[in-house]
Amino acid sequence: MNIIIVGQGAMGLLWYHHLAISTAATNLSLLASTQHNLANTDYHFTDNHGILYQGKINYAYDEQIRNADVILLCVKSFQICATLETIAQHLKKNISIILAHNGMGTLTEVSKIIINQHNIYALLTTHGCLRKTSLSVTHTGIGITDIGLVSGNVKTTEQQALTYVLNKALPSVKLHKNIIEKQWLKLAVNCVINPITALHDISNGQINNDMFTMQIEDILTELVSVAKSEGIHLNVAVLIRTVQQVATATAKNSSSMRCDVLAHKPTEINYINGYIHRLGIKHGIATPENTKLWQAVRQQVE
Repeated sequence: MNIIIVGQGAMGLLWYHHLAISTAATNLSLLASTQHNLANTDYHFTDNHGILYQGKINYAYDEQIRNADVILLCVKSFQICATLETIAQHLKKNISIILAHNGMGTLTEVSKIIINQHNIYALLTTHGCLRKTSLSVTHTGIGITDIGLVSGNVKTTEQQALTYVLNKALPSVKLHKNIIEKQWLKLAVNCVINPITALHDISNGQINNDMFTMQIEDILTELVSVAKSEGIHLNVAVLIRTVQQVATATAKNSSSMRCDVLAHKPTEINYINGYIHRLGIKHGIATPENTKLWQAVRQQVE
């Protein structure tokens, strides 16, 4: 199984390291946007116990891309479409493309040609990681990973084989027949934690402060209404408890959106609260709280 990790961010390096040391993965390479400027192939990985590992990165070039069986895209949601367009001409047909990003709505932007020629998965993970330098990453929290097919026609045995390789590298990875519902559950958490922590410059645990209680309920009530129109049935009370649990479990962490805003980088807000805003317009449902957050975060980085 020839695997290419696309993206040299924290998540890309996390998966690269674990696949590199796994006995289940072969022919692994990394496609980095800045690899033409990276003369150094040494990377450093610190696990959640503080143990430091050093390894070599095998960068991907045209030959590796042509032979790829699996492409794991660890890039931001707004980079998915352009990244796929860049490498699509080199890909053989019917390979597995795994999208590992926050938010929803990217698949509607991807070329129909790419969608029709390949099998596309969604990967959701709760592992925490932090990139300290360009090729140095720390595993800050153990989590779980969910994966499922969102487009394509793949035998269950092939899906299980892919899941086995990923699970062998970085457990636990679970295959789902209906990954869409899992995506909505993660979206609900992101719709709350990401924009509030970014706008107030706070860590995840501070979301549980009473001052945010009503706002969180409004965000999730709008999300549940929109989700229902999309055929997904969620419960506001359950989502509130889930958000509280995630905030507690990751209390000291800084959300990815907060990090992006502090670094004056583009955020994934268009695919998080912005996604709820667009679906609200589509279904004629008012989403004032999500719309307000979407606009406020955009203003922070524009």
